[in-house]
Amino acid sequence: MDTFEQWLDTFWQIPARERKEYLAVKKAACICPECPSYNRCAGESKELAYCISGKSPLCISEDRGCTCRRCPVTSSLNLTYHDFCFKGSEAVQRYEHEVH
Repeated sequence: MDTFEQWLDTFWQIPARERKEYLAVKKAACICPECPSYNRCAGESKELAYCISGKSPLCISEDRGCTCRRCPVTSSLNLTYHDFCFKGSEAVQRYEHEVH
């Protein structure tokens, strides 16, 4: 089990209230607002931590560049993928690459 899988396993075992706090720590370290693909809509919607929460539901549909590989959340969780805001979370991308 790698770092991300361990984190995810721990995340789902703690109570919902604590998960919210756990996620807030990751969001505080997030650099999504610095990304060229991050736009005004995403900012106004307070979208962050796409690597965990998944792709932007409404705001981001165009790749204008990606800063995921420089993000402290990406390195702390040892994430493999990127472009989370429009391709989906690390978990989703791992699953898609396993089945295809």
